[in-house]
Amino acid sequence: MAREPMMMPDMAGANMNAENPMRNLPPEAQKNLLQPDEDIAAMLVARLSAMSEQELQMLDTVITPEVAQVLMKLLPELQELIAAVEGGGAQQAPQVAPQAAPAMGALGGMA
Repeated sequence: MAREPMMMPDMAGANMNAENPMRNLPPEAQKNLLQPDEDIAAMLVARLSAMSEQELQMLDTVITPEVAQVLMKLLPELQELIAAVEGGGAQQAPQVAPQAAPAMGALGGMA
C-alpha cells in the first residue's frame, strides 16, 4: 500500500523574516508558547512508534546531542520524550501507554 504524501499547512501568512515575531505577544502567551504540549508529545510518541527499527536507528545516527538541543527549542516536548524513552521519566512525562513507546531509543542518547 503506497503512502500518501503529507500535506504541509499553508504558510503563506507566516513571516519567517520578522525580527522577533514573539515580541507582539503578551508575556503570558509567550510563556505558554514555549511550554510542552501533551497533545504534541503524544503525537510524537505515536509517530516514533510507527517507525521501523531502521528508521529509528537512522534518527539515532543523525541526531547528535548538539542537534537535539536545537530541536528541543523548537519542540520542547522532545525533552520529556527523550527522558521517557530512556526510562528516566520527566517531571511531567507524557502519559502514554507502555506499548506505544518505541522499543529502541531514537533520540535516547541525547539527554
